[in-house]
Amino acid sequence: MSKRLVCLCNLVDENEIVSYLKKGANSTKDIQRLTRAGTSCGRCLPLIDEIVLSFKKERPKVQQTKLDFGS
Repeated sequence: MSKRLVCLCNLVDENEIVSYLKKGANSTKDIQRLTRAGTSCGRCLPLIDEIVLSFKKERPKVQQTKLDFGS
């Protein structure tokens, strides 16, 4: 995965987004809440959507009952 900057306003890179997706984030709204990416100008929202959808397609669906965003 690349370290490309996704959200210029809040300095959030692709690795950070993928990290939260691996920890259980399931939507662009989750990513916005956790990283603030896409909450300023919104220009990066289509890219965040693309990363989330791509991650969901690549990962097998695993039933998870509790999100774990700890370190």
